[in-house]
Amino acid sequence: MPKYRVPFSKGARMSSYIPIKSKNPSMLGRAASCIAGILLCAPERAGAQKENAMKHPLPLLTLSAALLLSPLAAAAQDPPADKNKTIVFVCLHGSVKSQMAAAHFNRIARERGLPYTAVSRGIQIASSVPTRIRDGLTLDGLAPTDDIPRELTAIEANGATKLVAFDAVPDARKGVSEVTYWSDVPPATKDYEAARDAIIRHIDGLVPSLASRASDQETLRGVVAGMDERNDKITVRLPSSGNDDTSDFKVQDGLIFNAIRYGDQIAITVETINGAKTITRLEKE
Repeated sequence: MPKYRVPFSKGARMSSYIPIKSKNPSMLGRAASCIAGILLCAPERAGAQKENAMKHPLPLLTLSAALLLSPLAAAAQDPPADKNKTIVFVCLHGSVKSQMAAAHFNRIARERGLPYTAVSRGIQIASSVPTRIRDGLTLDGLAPTDDIPRELTAIEANGATKLVAFDAVPDARKGVSEVTYWSDVPPATKDYEAARDAIIRHIDGLVPSLASRASDQETLRGVVAGMDERNDKITVRLPSSGNDDTSDFKVQDGLIFNAIRYGDQIAITVETINGAKTITRLEKE
């Protein structure tokens, strides 16, 4: 979970890190201001009020948690997709082409032993998957990935290996991800077979690059030795044969800089993207 620094009052000696899942700056600002103000107002009072506040912190902490969780609850319901393992297919209603693509991709991935799972997402989601699409998938020996279509979030888009869309994806939904459009697929509710065949051709063209990408990945462990946010670069000290060597890695998601600090022990998944060793997954240990 990304963490954002919430400074204490001017005379304070330290700051705190509070986990906030939203990327909305205005929401973060309001949440941070409220929490910081509540946590700090009691210590700034003198005498008995200060002593009483420090002896009984529970009301303050409870109120802080409520302010943090209530406006961000929706974001918390949609955790990021598992990086390097998830392909996100998107169509307007999340109930037709994206369901077909996810179901057929998962079948092909299983058959070819690929470590990827596809999900279906929508922009203006429908209430259900049309009967025509369910029947078509059933005849193919498959089923929709969701009984109820789900909405795409920027958090999930940022965590995906690949974001593929059949309809336009708003900037607010795609986050920092690049979108690959398969716009030549015909309407599936009118001709399921033609749409299915076009989708499978696209999947067959995508699979080789995903297979190569999976084989190029490596997991490394080390210590954060430097951060260059301007150039999207992190320096990691990697223990090697008893010697400490440092290596520079590019990052895909700038939120990583909010989640780590100098000296943190981390595990990273690295692959070569556009000629540069790039961190596609990071976990603190």
